[in-house]
Amino acid sequence: MKPLIDHALVLERHPYMETSAVVSVLTRRHGLIRLLARGLQRPKSRFFALLDFFDELELEWAPAKRSELAHLKSGSMSVRRRGITRDLRRYTAATSLLELAKLGSRPGQVETDLFMLLSTALTELDAGELSADEIRVRFQLEFLRQHGLSPALERCAACGGEAPPTPGSRPRVGFSAGAGGRLCAPCAAEARASGRRVGTLPLDVLVTAARMLAGESRITTPERLVRVRDFVERFLDYHLEARPRSHRLFLAEDNRNAPHLPVPMGD
Repeated sequence: MKPLIDHALVLERHPYMETSAVVSVLTRRHGLIRLLARGLQRPKSRFFALLDFFDELELEWAPAKRSELAHLKSGSMSVRRRGITRDLRRYTAATSLLELAKLGSRPGQVETDLFMLLSTALTELDAGELSADEIRVRFQLEFLRQHGLSPALERCAACGGEAPPTPGSRPRVGFSAGAGGRLCAPCAAEARASGRRVGTLPLDVLVTAARMLAGESRITTPERLVRVRDFVERFLDYHLEARPRSHRLFLAEDNRNAPHLPVPMGD
């Protein structure tokens, strides 16, 4: 079959036999591709030190007629992102984005928007001008939007009307991941009656998430950003029906947005 050429980002890499590897890459025009890189582990391999995470590559491969594994023929470096590997927080965030992109990409489907989202986020992490957590949360929110799973943050997910918060020094609003997000009081009651799990979230967390999704930059404190991340990752886990490895340690702590918790210092 005719070889294909495309820009690619390495999502996953596993040893194969003694010197080869199976590499999952997200490409700009061809979606998720699994490649067999023969002899990758040999010091004199033409692929040696090429298939690194975070870098943007230009790869050529030959699709296989009777296998899901394509054969990697050649490759070159387009964008080197070494800054990510020099900072643990940026490195951890970047690996989380790769895992989420792998979970959200479908073999045989064009994933240009996801490729561009991932490439942009990795470039921002490499530059180091924004916090790693801010880049991570923005990626997660946009990932949800691209997959048609964006939570209702400003109006009621069920009726589309206003969903006013409870009065008080720290107002909260009804929220249900299963019902699509923020809920007004009547719709929250209806959701509970139908067996859905309904709780509440701090209004400031949803407002901050909405502003981040709108592209506003540097609009929150580190303390609030942690609470936004907690909400977004729990929402993601619900809709993915699994907890990604990169979420487990952070979400091992109790819900940071629980009603009984005080507002963090500095928030």
